Amino acid sequence: MNTDIPQEILNYFSGCAHKCAEAGLLSCSSGNLSLRLPEFSGDSGLALLSATGSWLEELREDQVALCRISDGRCLNGVRPTMEAGFHLGVMRRRPEVGCVLHFQSPYATVVACMKDKPKDFNVTLEGPLYVGREIPVVPFLPPGSDELAAAVVEALADHDIVLMSNHGQVACGKDFPETFRRAVFFEMACRIIVLSRGNCTTI
Repeated sequence: MNTDIPQEILNYFSGCAHKCAEAGLLSCSSGNLSLRLPEFSGDSGLALLSATGSWLEELREDQVALCRISDGRCLNGVRPTMEAGFHLGVMRRRPEVGCVLHFQSPYATVVACMKDKPKDFNVTLEGPLYVGREIPVVPFLPPGSDELAAAVVEALADHDIVLMSNHGQVACGKDFPETFRRAVFFEMACRIIVLSRGNCTTI
């Protein structure tokens, strides 16, 4: 199998990573990104993932892992993010998903650490339109564990955003633009909730 990733795909992947950083969704190595490669793989069986320990704001070409979705096997010798389990698990569970994003974005992470988490995040019109009416919450589980991966995959089986307790958010969608938009609007909703100290109306 040819494991040489075309330059234009590497450029696009790096551009997506940098855009997440520019939007203020992550700190240092706290974020990770995956993209399905239907055109490159021919059968939607491959995905690119950011490497473990990499910083998305300065992601290099040698920090992009090429993995097989079916079994998670890395094909180019770059170790993927420790959260590859749920990135690839979501893609296996939902063939229409082409992108998964995970961040410890500032406000979503504050909400994820609250004892009494909000039941309704729909504080603006963008919430129900782009994010969805319900946001599942998974309990704290060790990062990179099989248990966390299974919980996130199950939560995203019929949702597009999940809040991980004391950890952050995971968003998915058909492609990067859709997924990025969901993550940004969810972060905005969390920001409103945090700054208003929960004293906000929902729609």
